Amino acid sequence: MITVDDYLSRQIYSVGLEYGPKINERIKDFINMGKSDNYSLFIELSFCILTANTSAEMGIKTQRLINTGFIEYDIDKLKDELKKNKYRFYNKRAEYIVNSRFIIPEIKNLLSSKDREYIRHYLVENIKGIGYKEASHFLRNVGIFDFAILDKHIMRLLFENNYIDDVKLSTDKDYIKNELVFKKIARKFHMKPGIIDLYLWKIATGKILK
Repeated sequence: MITVDDYLSRQIYSVGLEYGPKINERIKDFINMGKSDNYSLFIELSFCILTANTSAEMGIKTQRLINTGFIEYDIDKLKDELKKNKYRFYNKRAEYIVNSRFIIPEIKNLLSSKDREYIRHYLVENIKGIGYKEASHFLRNVGIFDFAILDKHIMRLLFENNYIDDVKLSTDKDYIKNELVFKKIARKFHMKPGIIDLYLWKIATGKILK
C-alpha cells in the first residue's frame, strides 16, 4: 500500500530525475542574484511585490519590460507602464514600489545579516506590499533558502496530500504554523525549504520559474 508520504516522495524523486539539472541551474541563478548590486536586488524585490495575487508569469513579464523603471520612474509613469502591460493592480503596486525605494542603499547590508528571521521580519514590517510569502519569495530569489513560499499552489498540494487541513492563510500565525509543516517535509528530503519549493511547485504547476 502506498502511503501519502510514499506518493509525494515518488513525485519528488521523479522531478529530481527529470528536472534536477534545470532546478540546480535555477538555484545557481538565485545565488548569483544575491551577489548583485543594490539596484538589481531592488528590481527583484519589486518583482516579488508584483507577484502577490498575480501569476508568476505576469510578474516576470512585467519585470522584464520595466526593469530599471522600478528605480527611475516617478509614480505616475510607473502606474502607466504597469497599466500598459495589463497589470491589474497598477495603482497600489506602483505606490508600494516607489515608497520602498528608501531601502535601495541598504539591501545588500540587510541581506548580509546572519539572522535570517530578522531579515524577513524587517521586510514584512517595513516594506508595504510585502508579507511573509513575498518576503520568503524575495529571499529565496536572492539565495537565502531558509523559508517556505506558501502560495496557493503549494498550499493546495499540501492539503491534497493531507499535510494540512485548510488552504487558507488568514493571518501571519497561520503562515508560521503551516511553514513549520513545510519545513518538516524539507528536512525529510534533506533540502532547504526554498529549494524543495522548486520541486513541489513543479509537481503542483508543471513549471519551474522563480
